[in-house]
Amino acid sequence: MLDTLYKFGQQLSQNADREEFDDIISPPLIDEKEKEKVKFYVANIIFDLDLGAFQVDKAPKEFSEIDKAWSFSPYNLRCIKIQGGNNKSIYPTVDPRRSFEPWKKTFFGKEDKNGNPPKQAELVEAIDKDFPELTNSMLYKATVRIFQMRNVFEEKFPDWKKVSEALKMDEKNRVAMLFASVVSTELGILKPTPVAHLDGYDAFLQRKFILKGEVPDSDSADNIKVSKLCYVTGEFHDDVGEPVFDNRYSLNKMFVTTTKNYASEFDEKDFAKNYQASREAQVYLERGSAHFLKHYKVSIAGVDHCIVPRFRADQNIDLDVLTSRLKKKSELLFSMVRKDIKGLLSDFDDIADGSIYWVNFLGFESDGNFFKSINRIEDVSQTHFEKVMTVLDKVEAEMLEMEGAQWEKVMTYGKDQQYFNFNFYTIYNLIPVRDCKRNEALLLFKAILERRKIDLSLLFKHFTELIKCHWFQRKSAENVKPSDKKDFDFATRNAVFQYHAFILFLKKLKLLDMDDTTLISAATLDEKNIAISTFFERMGYEDDHRAMFYLGKILSNVGYAQFQKGHKTKPVLGKVNYNGMDAASVKRLYADLFEKCRQYDILRFNEGLFSKFTDLFKNEKNDPWDKRMRPEETLFYLLSGYSFRTQKEEVDDSEVSDATI
Repeated sequence: MLDTLYKFGQQLSQNADREEFDDIISPPLIDEKEKEKVKFYVANIIFDLDLGAFQVDKAPKEFSEIDKAWSFSPYNLRCIKIQGGNNKSIYPTVDPRRSFEPWKKTFFGKEDKNGNPPKQAELVEAIDKDFPELTNSMLYKATVRIFQMRNVFEEKFPDWKKVSEALKMDEKNRVAMLFASVVSTELGILKPTPVAHLDGYDAFLQRKFILKGEVPDSDSADNIKVSKLCYVTGEFHDDVGEPVFDNRYSLNKMFVTTTKNYASEFDEKDFAKNYQASREAQVYLERGSAHFLKHYKVSIAGVDHCIVPRFRADQNIDLDVLTSRLKKKSELLFSMVRKDIKGLLSDFDDIADGSIYWVNFLGFESDGNFFKSINRIEDVSQTHFEKVMTVLDKVEAEMLEMEGAQWEKVMTYGKDQQYFNFNFYTIYNLIPVRDCKRNEALLLFKAILERRKIDLSLLFKHFTELIKCHWFQRKSAENVKPSDKKDFDFATRNAVFQYHAFILFLKKLKLLDMDDTTLISAATLDEKNIAISTFFERMGYEDDHRAMFYLGKILSNVGYAQFQKGHKTKPVLGKVNYNGMDAASVKRLYADLFEKCRQYDILRFNEGLFSKFTDLFKNEKNDPWDKRMRPEETLFYLLSGYSFRTQKEEVDDSEVSDATI
């Protein structure tokens, strides 16, 4: 990972448009959806140092983040990243919705632990402590005078809400960026000037963030420099030392003494000697990290992941272009996608050209002030990543061809009834995630991408949990919305066939912990229904699976008969044990269904199904059912038969409206 971050940072540094403070500038975070409904502005609070008064500029500028050269851009007003921790506030320009308090502390300080008022502004404190050579700057003098207005300012503007009201902002008009400006005839500032433009502020940023505390022109005979080996580049430099990364929201926090995820074999006592880097390497690493976290994130099973590819050391390629393609494909794999199935992969240039060797997905938690790694999907080969995409494409095409699977309805979502593609996002919603510390869906995706076998019984357990969420209408998982009782049939149908697609997908990748060969029973030759026969063969149904499928068909017929008689909830569904069906439960259900068929006078229409079930259901002493079929597996195949509908069997839309998810 270090090599990738370094290469990216190096390429970014060679960009002709790059400017000195690009690494520390942090534009306001504005959601794309907000932009459609809300106008954003740049607001200014003007401090008159002669009068000891302040006022809000009543004519804020409309915010634009496109033009970097604009006078009121985040770059020109030095809207820098909030550091957090024990760092002093040094922010003349902020996103006030998130950082109004740091802005106030910059100019007015903060109370101590005992509630005593501050003695000076935190920006002044920072200069006094680390950069005393700047105490004669215009920045220092102006900030000292602003601090004298603290009590009056706190009384009028104790919080951001009061400032927003003074600016007459509402739900459709908001402030994206707030900056302080000063005017003072005594200091020679004749018109309102942003604090960020005062003499001394850029010098302060240079010393603090770029020179890391050094004062320019510090070369002397006593300043002897020793060349050391840089761990990142493998080269000798005379400015090598233990890396210091001030930014808390950084991939480089993976390389620290407390949680040495990528430096686990280093001796903690000699960590500074083993993991050391030149100043240039540190700059490149931070630039690379910031770029990845901003541009190459994707959500996998509800968890933010950063996409970090690995390239061959000798390659001379445009890393950004290749990684952009990889991100687009990752979004197709992990995000909700609405596309024509035939064009799923054709929109983007193929990355299977040997440029990307491996792909890593780094899962993390962060609020912007810390970085915690919580998951790693490592060493996903380029070939396997492409194969996963291709197999998903093939599985979806096959499911669309199966008449009884009703795949187009299964994959139709929302009020607009739009078709979405089958991918890892779909699968994520099939696996109830209860405990955020153990995300079962994420564990499955990790196994698939790292090409590790998956136990089929685990999938049936997840299926059973999903069905129980719908049947008992309980929100027992973060990612599953229980269906209404009237929509249980459709929720079951969707779950059944999406799980079939998932199992088929794993079979094609040869990742199921089972024999690679598909066992097809001799009963296929006797099938009269072509749709069912095709479904059995495509899905690899064995005799036990077929037996439960046919019992499920009978269950469906009885339920429909009850529906026609006015029993809208289909009481027969209460005969199913949704925790799983053992042999005893199956026999009881068989008897109940036989009785119900007589009651509703539909036995003659189901005799063939009963016959097939009794022929296939075997529960002998030397070969008991419960040893061959797990209860969850039995439930899955029962509900498969219940959900399977050919065109002739579909219920009239005027009687039952199709459900959406």
